[in-house]
Amino acid sequence: MTLTQTAALTKRVIAIFLVMSFLGTISFSGYKIWHAYYIAHLPPIEEKPDLKFGLLPHPDLPTSSVSSSNFSYSIDTSTGILPKIGTDPGFDKIMKVYYVSKSFATLLSPEKSQNLADKFGISLDPKILSETEYKFQIQDKTLSINLDTGNFLYTKDATVSGHEALDNDDKLITDFENVLSTLGVLKDEFKKGRTKITLLKIDGKDFIQTKLRTEAQAVQISIWPQNINNKSIFTPDFNKALVSAIVVKSAENLENYLSLQYIYFPIDITTGATYPIKTTESAYADLKGGKGVIISEPNKAQVSISSIYLGYYLPENYTPYLQPIYVFEGQGFLAYVPAISDDFTDSSK
Repeated sequence: MTLTQTAALTKRVIAIFLVMSFLGTISFSGYKIWHAYYIAHLPPIEEKPDLKFGLLPHPDLPTSSVSSSNFSYSIDTSTGILPKIGTDPGFDKIMKVYYVSKSFATLLSPEKSQNLADKFGISLDPKILSETEYKFQIQDKTLSINLDTGNFLYTKDATVSGHEALDNDDKLITDFENVLSTLGVLKDEFKKGRTKITLLKIDGKDFIQTKLRTEAQAVQISIWPQNINNKSIFTPDFNKALVSAIVVKSAENLENYLSLQYIYFPIDITTGATYPIKTTESAYADLKGGKGVIISEPNKAQVSISSIYLGYYLPENYTPYLQPIYVFEGQGFLAYVPAISDDFTDSSK
């Protein structure tokens, strides 16, 4: 083969190699584009509930004086229909259930209870109601303490007269948190939770709610634990947290406290299990069928439901699990419905 023939052959081989490289590059790029499109359009893998806690006890919802089946309902939400789980924001098909820790009395519990009583100005020895229940009392002050949990209720008998000037809401909340800190019971989750100030006035021997600050003689201060997964925590009384107080004038001084309730159960957000959630249609059917709990009773039989959402329910008594609930709300109306599918709850527990 002559040099001229060799050169021509070499050029031909190089040309073929370049064409093949170009075609290979185009094919590979096309494959990558197709693969990316294919992956992007695969149906999402649906998470399955792990059900790690097994059958759950039925939520310890409060007892209602009237059945939810006594009312007729209409859906008057902003969309005019029930939200769809798995589609509408805030309505996931599965939700986490969290373990709630249980504490027990120690050898130091009686001493701690006495120290707490001292801070309330009660220096007398307690009346021992049981191994875990102590009651401290002096003149108009009473402090009842559970040694297992450290939860307590303080009350003070006092005559409220006139319309004392009340601090603004922000100061009332801040001062209440400071008092809880001084008592040694302010937890971090309360610093980021929602709060509520309810204005009160005297009606006979009781306080009733008022919307007018000018006629308010006291306030109820409530603080809830912080939201979990963007879901609020609800308690038996929608407007009152498990940590709350009634005060006159200012929340800065314990002498102004007519009552202070402290019920706290540690929620272990590191220990959870996932469970399927009822559809809103199923929860609505439960409400109509009498399986809902009326928290705020309307003054008429026809109820217009304007808002439906999910949250977590925390009762006054210890329960091992923090479970989700549906909240149905309307003018003068509020109801709770358990949100976990009935197949995974044991009503006998």
